Amino acid sequence: MKFNGTIDNLKQHLLEKGFNVTKEDKTENKICLRLQGGEIVNFWPTTGTINIQGKLNETLRNFINDLCNSNSATSTPFTSQLQTNQHTIEKIVPATVETQGKVFVVHGHDEMAREQLELVLHKLGIEHFVLQNTSGNGLTIIEALEQQIGAAPTEVKFGIVLLTPDDMGYAIKSPDKVQPRARQNVVLEMGMLLSSIGRKHVAILKKGDLEIPSDANGILYIDFNHHVKETVSRLVERLTESGFKINPENIIKASS
Repeated sequence: MKFNGTIDNLKQHLLEKGFNVTKEDKTENKICLRLQGGEIVNFWPTTGTINIQGKLNETLRNFINDLCNSNSATSTPFTSQLQTNQHTIEKIVPATVETQGKVFVVHGHDEMAREQLELVLHKLGIEHFVLQNTSGNGLTIIEALEQQIGAAPTEVKFGIVLLTPDDMGYAIKSPDKVQPRARQNVVLEMGMLLSSIGRKHVAILKKGDLEIPSDANGILYIDFNHHVKETVSRLVERLTESGFKINPENIIKASS
């Protein structure tokens, strides 16, 4: 989704609709607005991209959709904001896809790796939805995932699973062979995505040397060691196979 306005315009629209911003976090490329109800609105000023994560609030989602689809924003058009007094902001061309659908991201406790992945997807022009710890309405993250992909799997176009060494584990018979492994809930979510939309439409990014499920060796993993950008070329291949058309300049930016 694209918002044709500034962060101040966005906050004003949210306030007028009754969504109170309790905290604002800024990174190099993204502004994160945390709302009183637990929802999170992410905004990338350089492209106008906006998405929602955290609690699934249909009222908020519908409001953001209507806001992005309307031409009522009172801000200066986004294309005229590419120049600032001190910096020239690079323009990201949004990726296109042959059929509509969501790009789902599931991850563990490695927040740095998650932020790296979000930055890579942003530079590629890929809009995505990141599952958080809870979904709202009392649903667990597993129930939220089931709600999103179980009832209407065609709504999910592609899934990205970020496997990071968040836990340590071993077989009872081999207590001396402790290995790093991904969070077990992430492995479960990976299985749900694979069974719902198929291996062709799921990319699994694996950080470092970690234990993988013994019955999942036939699944293609994309390895990286230090930064998610190491996966860009192979990730783009998988996205392209699923119908995404990504601007070559975006690929260069995401790899740098």
